[in-house]
Amino acid sequence: MSSPVIGQEPLSISQLWRKFRSLRPDFVSSFSAYQHLRSKGKGPPFYHASYSVVIERVDGAFRGSTLRPFSWRSLAALSRITANVSKELMLCYIIYPAGLSEAELDSPVCLSRLSVQEVIVSRWVSSKERTEQEDI
Repeated sequence: MSSPVIGQEPLSISQLWRKFRSLRPDFVSSFSAYQHLRSKGKGPPFYHASYSVVIERVDGAFRGSTLRPFSWRSLAALSRITANVSKELMLCYIIYPAGLSEAELDSPVCLSRLSVQEVIVSRWVSSKERTEQEDI
């Protein structure tokens, strides 16, 4: 397997990391979620398309960015759409500790300082609940 190169020089892991960050501002959060889920045995060979995953960057107090503010209406719609395609909705919060600098994010070592919190969102449907109770 060949290494990614710029010119004739192969890129180091740190150089590659910085390149990915420059191309995709949410790279660290996305990679952290990917690494977390794979470490739990979740991935395409085992759970392909089982989840719709929404990745959110938050601080230690769970204050997040305003890139994707969820109203109850939008969250209910997303949950309904996800259920209609036989998936579960997972909110994956990547928790950045206070004091983590942009310079630290330029290295994959930063992953050890991040925490991941998974939340599975499900929708209660009264008619479905009634039907299940009648079957008991």
